[in-house]
Amino acid sequence: MKRTFSLIAFSLLLHAVVMAQPAGDPEATVSGQITLPDNSTVSGSIKDNIRKKGELVVVNGGKKTKYKAGEINGAQVGAVNYLTWNYTFYEILWQGTTLTLLRKANEPAGVQYNGSDAVVVSSEGNVDDLFVRKKGEASLVLLTKKTAKEVLGKLCSSCAGSMDAFDTEAAKKALAACDACK
Repeated sequence: MKRTFSLIAFSLLLHAVVMAQPAGDPEATVSGQITLPDNSTVSGSIKDNIRKKGELVVVNGGKKTKYKAGEINGAQVGAVNYLTWNYTFYEILWQGTTLTLLRKANEPAGVQYNGSDAVVVSSEGNVDDLFVRKKGEASLVLLTKKTAKEVLGKLCSSCAGSMDAFDTEAAKKALAACDACK
């Protein structure tokens, strides 16, 4: 009986200690800012829900505001910069004078709303695919192992950029060489 009582008391004490421990903060934020379509910025603490929900939550002055990719032009979340295009977040991996290397950060929801009008949205490539954006052009070019030679040939027609391997670092080097050549 004494042993059972001691076991129950120990269990209750252990439960109380576990419950008193602070849990990992599910609302973890970093400082940053977003750029709105009118080029104004909103700074504050930002919760990055890009991969999970395709949104950023900004806490500014105690007020939480959710922003989808279609509502902003770009964002800085900690040390990571994003731009948005076609209701999708793209992480900026490298930026030169005329070329930018991007990584797709989320898959847009199938239906977005522009006011009260429903817009069906789809985007090329998968999450984590690489894209190249040329300054002055609205579209992005998907960069894959199969298309790398062709894409670099078109972008770097005056200087043959090449990639020995297909990874992010090789793409950065090839685009940097191409950008410097122009």
